[in-house]
Amino acid sequence: MISKSVPARNGGRRFATGIHYITEHAHERACRQAGRSFGDGIGYASAPKKAAWVQLRGVTSVETAALEMEAVAVLSRRCKDPVYHLIVAYAKREHPTREQVVGDAERLLKAIGMERNQYVLAAHQDTDNYHAHVIANRIGPDGKANDLWQERIKRERVCAEIAAERGWEIVVGRHNRDIVQRVRHLYAPPPDPERRLSDGAYRRLRERGELPWYESARPYVLDAVDRGKDWNDLHERLGGHGVVAKLVRRGGQIRGLAFAEGFELGASGCAASRIDVRCALPALERRFGPFTPSHEPANETIDATQWAQSARPTILSAVDSARSWDELTQRLDRDGIVVKLIARGTRVQGLAFAQGRDRSAPGCGASRIHPRCKKAALEQRFGPCPFGPEQPPRRGRSEVRDRAEREASTDPRWALRDAQRIVDHARMRTEYAQYRDRFFGERHEATAARREAAWQPEHMQRWCEAQRRREARLLLRAVARLAARGALARQLAYWSIETIMNRRRAREYDAGRVRWEATKIVLASERKLMREEKPVDYRSYVMQRAHAGYLGAQRVLGAFEAPAQSGHGRTTEASQSVTLEQMRERLKVIRAEEEARCERARVERSQLTRVEVPPTIEQALASARKEIRARVSEATQFTPAERPALARLIKEQQSWNPFVRNAAKKEVARLHAGQCARYETEVAKGMRDFENGDAQRLQERIQSDERSYREYVDASLGLEAQMREARAVLRDDIPTIEKQLTVLERTGVAQVECEGPAWSAGLDKLAAAVDRPYRTVPKELRQDVEFAMRRAERALRRGRESISMDR
Repeated sequence: MISKSVPARNGGRRFATGIHYITEHAHERACRQAGRSFGDGIGYASAPKKAAWVQLRGVTSVETAALEMEAVAVLSRRCKDPVYHLIVAYAKREHPTREQVVGDAERLLKAIGMERNQYVLAAHQDTDNYHAHVIANRIGPDGKANDLWQERIKRERVCAEIAAERGWEIVVGRHNRDIVQRVRHLYAPPPDPERRLSDGAYRRLRERGELPWYESARPYVLDAVDRGKDWNDLHERLGGHGVVAKLVRRGGQIRGLAFAEGFELGASGCAASRIDVRCALPALERRFGPFTPSHEPANETIDATQWAQSARPTILSAVDSARSWDELTQRLDRDGIVVKLIARGTRVQGLAFAQGRDRSAPGCGASRIHPRCKKAALEQRFGPCPFGPEQPPRRGRSEVRDRAEREASTDPRWALRDAQRIVDHARMRTEYAQYRDRFFGERHEATAARREAAWQPEHMQRWCEAQRRREARLLLRAVARLAARGALARQLAYWSIETIMNRRRAREYDAGRVRWEATKIVLASERKLMREEKPVDYRSYVMQRAHAGYLGAQRVLGAFEAPAQSGHGRTTEASQSVTLEQMRERLKVIRAEEEARCERARVERSQLTRVEVPPTIEQALASARKEIRARVSEATQFTPAERPALARLIKEQQSWNPFVRNAAKKEVARLHAGQCARYETEVAKGMRDFENGDAQRLQERIQSDERSYREYVDASLGLEAQMREARAVLRDDIPTIEKQLTVLERTGVAQVECEGPAWSAGLDKLAAAVDRPYRTVPKELRQDVEFAMRRAERALRRGRESISMDR
């Protein structure tokens, strides 16, 4: 269960102007109009072909509801939008009664603070989901308007509480996660839901398959943000894709960061937080410091207050000395300043001054300059304003969208024709991105391993030097404690020892720092040589994959090498008249072929021998080297003759005599050094034998396992793609064509024109042949037939459900 409040669009707030919507059938247009006035909303909600039943409160009847609500709305002079349009929708598996729907609506209104206000409720069954529309009056009987404070939050929580009480599934939102946690007995609240698409983006995605801008731009924007080192580097990486980063200002304050395809106000783009959290302005400023704009002019970030202060003397001088509108414009044109008329929708807001006609030019409202520059004051002096509101520029259209409309006008199924090419290109782009990530990851790991290998001997040498300094310091302090007489002499000897050891430590530290700096120079040169090795470009990668036998890469390479074909070179087959029954018979054959294709791919995929993910060469080599060290460590332990001597020396280390203790400690250190020397010698020998013999064979075996795994993955993904394509045809394409055939049959169409013989026509030709006459059917007639078809399907489904319940 969910609820939604429909906002009114731009336009006049007039009542009782939507009576013609009573017989309105276009759902989306009527739903948008329903929030403009009481007459529009009540007419849409109570339309005979939509409303199953109607519930009233505070009004006498549906016919007089608009007038009664208008009479109450005039009690408040400040409220300009008294219409509140609420939608309460239920999922397919949720079947509330009439009392429950009315109770839910009144509970939502009470939570908002409209428990005594007038409303008209109409339950609709014209869609797959059962829902109800509520047209309520924001003005109460006391003449006070409801401010709808936190209305969306309250609706979200009330819907969650109702769903929890009835055992329905709760739709997780940003403000009801605590309710979901309590009902589901979760340890932590569920994660925040993803942002929903705007109405325009959802409509473009549903009707034209056009993804939102931030979805298509997210991969390369995130790549630029992750790889960027500072603001200049980020601007350079984004500029390679035609994207700019700019600040968003509201009222002279910075509101955040945005990505767009240009600095123009109408350029396509989105807020940075839409891409990802790490693209937001605070996150990037923590990495790169304060925002630094690119070298492109960013006019939209110019402060209007600063411009007003600099242009105020010029504008006031022109206003005071001018005697007409023409003279004012001429005086301002000398300094490049123009006068504009500001309009919001159809309503004129006032005058503005700007540094040019460009919409992104710096400027400000006339009231910021001085009250005598306002539109009303100037009209009293010069007469009516002769300027008209500027029309916003048409947003630039992309080449892909222009091509889509051009192709769709000649061939409605152009997208299906290019689907295989689009899929191949997308798959190859994904594989190429994975190859680049793998290439740079392996190079980074190799660099880190080389640095770690160079640091290990340096670290061991510094540890040994520190150990020797510690032993020398203890020995000298023991000698001073025995030889020095008196506390003062002993303290003086201790101080001399500490000074000597500090000088020795500083000298050894300096030598170690020099050694490590030299090692770092060598590592830097090696790293520079490694960075000279670049990954292959996309075209070369496709050629390598094509030569390896990958069919998708071969098709993409063929598209690269094939010359561009113009639309005039296409050959069309002769059209033939085909009956609807012949079309249905051909659809049955295509359905059987797609089902067999899907089943064949499923069987082949199930018969593939599963190959586990092999370890990388680095992991296998590291495991083998670890085994060699473990084996050598076991073989180079202390000998039977050394163990008793080591036990005796350990006891001597506990002696009261410091000379005996020091002698025993040295002997123990000698035994350990001998054992370490044997271990290092055997390890070096074992590693040398391993690198000369077994390492090469191990690498060849790992490479063979990787080839086998890649072949298994390619085969499995290819079969899975075939299954997915066949299921899409069975689920979407064929039912759509069958539905269109039924509409044509019910509207009196008996034959269609098909290119080529129908018995061998593919699904694309069948779809194009059916789609052309389907679009020629009048829209009203087509909607009536489809509505009757949906009603018949619902009746048939209910009959089946009743039969199954009787059984």
